[in-house]
Amino acid sequence: MQVFFDYPWYFVPLCLLAGAVYSIALYGLRRKRQSSDRKVAVVLATLRFVTVSVLVLLLLGPVVKRKVNSRERPLVVVTRDVSGSIAEAERGIPDGVTDLEKKYEVVYDSFGAGSTDIAAALSTIGDRYAGRNIGAVVLISDGIHNQGSTPEAAAKGLAVPVYTIALGDTTAQRDAYVATVRCNRTAYAGSRLPIEVTVRSSQLGGRRAMLTLSHNGKALASQPVSYDDNAFAQTFTLPLVLEKAGLQSYTLSLTPVEGELTADNNRRTITVEVLEGRRKVAIVAPAAHPDLGALKQSIESNPNYQVQVAVGTQGVAAHKGDSLKGCDVVILHNLPSSPEWLRWIQSLPTTLPRIYIVGSQTDLARFNSLHCGIEITAKKRLTEEVTAAHNNNFTLFALPDEVCNRITRLPPLAAPFGTYRTAAGVQSLFYARVGGQATDRPLIAFGSHEGTRCAYVMGEGLWRLRLHDYLMTGNHDDFDRMVEQMVVYTATQSRRDRLHVTAERIYQQDEPITLHAEFYDDNWQPTNTPELSCTLTSIDEAKSSSSYDFHPSGTGYALTLGTLPPSRYHLQAHTVFGGKEYGWSGTFVVEAYDLEHLNLVANHTLLNTISQTTGGTMLTPDQAGELPRLLAERDDLKEVLYSHTRYTPFISLPWLLVLLVLLLAIEWAGRKYYADSFPE
Repeated sequence: MQVFFDYPWYFVPLCLLAGAVYSIALYGLRRKRQSSDRKVAVVLATLRFVTVSVLVLLLLGPVVKRKVNSRERPLVVVTRDVSGSIAEAERGIPDGVTDLEKKYEVVYDSFGAGSTDIAAALSTIGDRYAGRNIGAVVLISDGIHNQGSTPEAAAKGLAVPVYTIALGDTTAQRDAYVATVRCNRTAYAGSRLPIEVTVRSSQLGGRRAMLTLSHNGKALASQPVSYDDNAFAQTFTLPLVLEKAGLQSYTLSLTPVEGELTADNNRRTITVEVLEGRRKVAIVAPAAHPDLGALKQSIESNPNYQVQVAVGTQGVAAHKGDSLKGCDVVILHNLPSSPEWLRWIQSLPTTLPRIYIVGSQTDLARFNSLHCGIEITAKKRLTEEVTAAHNNNFTLFALPDEVCNRITRLPPLAAPFGTYRTAAGVQSLFYARVGGQATDRPLIAFGSHEGTRCAYVMGEGLWRLRLHDYLMTGNHDDFDRMVEQMVVYTATQSRRDRLHVTAERIYQQDEPITLHAEFYDDNWQPTNTPELSCTLTSIDEAKSSSSYDFHPSGTGYALTLGTLPPSRYHLQAHTVFGGKEYGWSGTFVVEAYDLEHLNLVANHTLLNTISQTTGGTMLTPDQAGELPRLLAERDDLKEVLYSHTRYTPFISLPWLLVLLVLLLAIEWAGRKYYADSFPE
């Protein structure tokens, strides 16, 4: 144990001197005493010296440094599967597992609500209890997993033994089901959409069935299915011609065979958003640039978009007048760069969404004259290299965090050097990082101009980002997804609605639903001052309505609905501003997809593999009583001794207060007992 002071060391003798002076003044300057009285005076003076010295020393704020040891019992994490494939009678905790609490610290967890992802459950344990003395993991499951990555790899990553308790029945049942359906969820009216369907069956060898694709009760295509053996799996392709625009639901059904375990998994309904026509994107630039090719390739990776590139004044001649009215969004690269380009931009329809890419050829003074939402003040036309810093408070649309994190590691863009000023309502998806230091300068941002959406990329050199994305991941997915989100968000609102709600058109049954909304005031600036509410109505057979209130988020609104039952929903939002009512309506679909009833045969082989590869053991519920003995036989499940340094203020030590009170009490008693020798 060591003692430290906030003051120099020579203050300590001064504290002792203060105690000595006080005790001498109190006991040493009295009249002459007898020998016995002098001994008592020395004792009392010593007590006063110690008490006063300690009190003065406490004014220096001494701190005690000491080493503290603590012990932690092994932690056993018990996680159980509560998915639909587990029978109600098997969802409890076996008695042998609860007996572990006598010797170990036991925590309980569960997974599998809606779908079963064993790998995610094991990875969550590793993240949640990182740094703890985890001795073992007990996994109670039937081994059926229908989402996520390989459970064996996640179990190895824990670096602790995983003991599995196998539930369910491994006996193969007579059953056939529609396993997977693959198709584009967005297509155009009049186009042909192939639908790939994988059918699986067990113990139905030699039987026959019919796979049918129907729409509103009308059969559109069919395919005979012959179950060649007892473990059957085959993929079929059914043609589909899309005729009517809108959200269209199609049903894939497999005729039941006599003796099947269940027919609930013989049907699958999918929803396709059928558009009137492909969206058109125009890329306009004063001169050729590698960014143009990178943007074109990224946008055209989505078959729902077609791109036209116009370079120079001759290329733009085709876009003069009203020719850009057919475009959903225009990308202005390094524009405006001259007075002619400025006049051309000003002649564009005010309702045409646009994406500004500002680079070395952009005339900043003329760019500022557009008053499009961002202005740059610069004395000279200089550029600097800036990288991306993700804005975690961005609310206009969702780009996964892992994608954003990888984008921040991409090469820098060449951005104009100057002072940036953004208008109200402009949100930055990425800020500019200059010299490794994050700033509040926009790098990629979104806003609106007179009610029309705009996007801003404050720098050129996007082609390097796309190439480096391929070097990092082996594909262009991150860059393409970012560009696609820019185009989709910007082109979504080509009308001048004061109120707009952003929602996906198709959700899965267990997918959390969050809606975002925007409202513009009379100056076409986003505001969330007025209250915004909505009515959500299920428009299928069982009609029901519910009312919700949006809450302010950023410059707009947000509403979390959570998960909804499968149905087609009609959303109607409304608000009042300036005495006028404003509304918005739209439709989305929640698809039914019961993963838990696709496969009901327990996979004990997977559970045994997890246990064997991690050093654990697979047990049945009747054998769970052996679990305490198995853990007790392990040499690696021991208490861990932790040693750490603790700094404690001297004044907070309780025994010190007791000591001071005791010294003062003894001195007071001595003075009272020898009152004649120490008159007041």
